[in-house]
Amino acid sequence: MAEGEEEIPPAAASPEDPSAAEAAPEQVGEALEAAAAAVEAESGSGGAEAATSPTPELALAAAGDDRPPDGKPSATFLQFIEHMDIVKAYEDACVIHDRKINVLVRRSLQESIEAGKETFFIEAPGNHKLVFTCRLGDEDMDVFVKVFSVLAGALARLDLSYNQLTDSGAVKLASMMPNSNAQRLTSLSLRSNSIGPDGCFAICQAIVQCPALRRLDFSHNPLGPEGGTIIVDLLSNMPHLLELFVQDTEANIDMLVAIAKALLNPELKLKVCNVENPRIETLQEDHTVHLGRMLRVNTHLSEIYLGKVKMRDEGIRQLVSFLLENKTLRILDLRCNELGADGAKHLGVLLSSDCQLSHLNLSGNRIGEKCNVTGAAAIAQALLNNRMLRHLDLNSNSLCGEALKALADAVDQNSTLETIALFHNQWDQPSSSKFHQILNDRARILPLRADFVTSEVDLRIDICKVDHFEAS
Repeated sequence: MAEGEEEIPPAAASPEDPSAAEAAPEQVGEALEAAAAAVEAESGSGGAEAATSPTPELALAAAGDDRPPDGKPSATFLQFIEHMDIVKAYEDACVIHDRKINVLVRRSLQESIEAGKETFFIEAPGNHKLVFTCRLGDEDMDVFVKVFSVLAGALARLDLSYNQLTDSGAVKLASMMPNSNAQRLTSLSLRSNSIGPDGCFAICQAIVQCPALRRLDFSHNPLGPEGGTIIVDLLSNMPHLLELFVQDTEANIDMLVAIAKALLNPELKLKVCNVENPRIETLQEDHTVHLGRMLRVNTHLSEIYLGKVKMRDEGIRQLVSFLLENKTLRILDLRCNELGADGAKHLGVLLSSDCQLSHLNLSGNRIGEKCNVTGAAAIAQALLNNRMLRHLDLNSNSLCGEALKALADAVDQNSTLETIALFHNQWDQPSSSKFHQILNDRARILPLRADFVTSEVDLRIDICKVDHFEAS
């Protein structure tokens, strides 16, 4: 066993006492029901169960309230653990359903108990080294439903990303939320599973009744066009949602346009939106117009990620014409589109204006294609006067040495830019030497961080890549 890893207990009942294994399901169920009844009695609910689940309208109306929409007080995690050993209940349920104990689920429960708060969390991403070979699947959701249904009202964060859930598992997971009115759930991540439109529908039906939900991550799931429509309907009915991640979900251009139209509603408070890589099969750029019109009037959105949306120079021209009126957007990600030198010129106009952008990602475009310098020169000219931009990414744009030198001269005069990414371009000695000077300039007000370092060997400046570089 590798150092630092936790041993995964075997999920098998003792063969010495078959009757104990047969009685285990009833014992676990009775313990959970008894704890729930005791908590309800303490909370003054009289132990009565809700006859029906609340409607989405009622759930939304209860945003910010500690009581579920039916008026009953919300039980806390502390109240539950006074009456039951939740860790043992989870372990016993795993034995009953013949599933391995997930060490991250158990760790989350233990840490929640130690924290002594009224809520608990479950963070069990399948890409963690401790569970990489035993990720959560649909069958594990039977355990979740059995153990956590009575606790759902105290659940604050749920991260099941990078696991092996399909529609079946998503439906089971959804069934544990509306029954207990998970009004304290603030973050749900189902990133990188195999959930389709049916599972998406079930989850969305459940979480629309979670008025505290602020972050939802459905990215890298095969939701398809139908799932995209479901997501848009959810967004329209959740004005309190702040972060939405639906990139790489096989949704089409209709979802992109629908989200843009939905965000015209001033009641929606969404701040972060990632819709990268939709399925776009047309050369028309109508979606860019819709996004631009939305960004012109939206005063809540601060980050938008529009990578791989097949945006071209004409599309960016239209987008910039609307962005000139936007004063709230801080992060604009346009990676992996089809922007050329003309598109960079339009962005130069934006950066030269009273622009509030702090992060601009243009990596993976073709701004310097065929040694074209005009696009980089336009951005460089804008940097001379721009004092808001903090991070600029121009990686993989085929920028030639002359273009890089123009950017270096501008960066040298810009005292507010903090990070820049340029490694994957076509360096020459003049551009390398200029950045070598900038990176070693101790008189610079703010030191410049880059995705590369320079070194001088035999009167030659070499450019070396910095691994795992991230903008601050």
